[in-house]
Amino acid sequence: MRLASFTDRGLRMLMRMPSAPSPAFSTADLAEEFGLSCNHLVQIMQRLSRAGLIDTRRRSVGGAALDNPASEIRLGAVVSLLEERQPRVRYDRLNSPPNFFIAKTHTKTER
Repeated sequence: MRLASFTDRGLRMLMRMPSAPSPAFSTADLAEEFGLSCNHLVQIMQRLSRAGLIDTRRRSVGGAALDNPASEIRLGAVVSLLEERQPRVRYDRLNSPPNFFIAKTHTKTER
């Protein structure tokens, strides 16, 4: 299975949250830890927050934290959520199958 980098980073962020004693993570701290821009991380956090997976707060006491216990979060649901807007290829609309389905055979011609 191949995941979009958006999904990969969202999953890593969720896994990071319950592993630290700090109740909330700032956007800047998480962006630095994962080597992302704050803008990109905010997009991921907004999607997770709208789905009710994380709670976000602004100001000095702000940050992001899990909204539910980690044991209640299902991997499949998170992947579906984060992959939701990623482009998909419809193979039934293509004139030919993708390259990885084509078996190329090379035969020697005898002279």
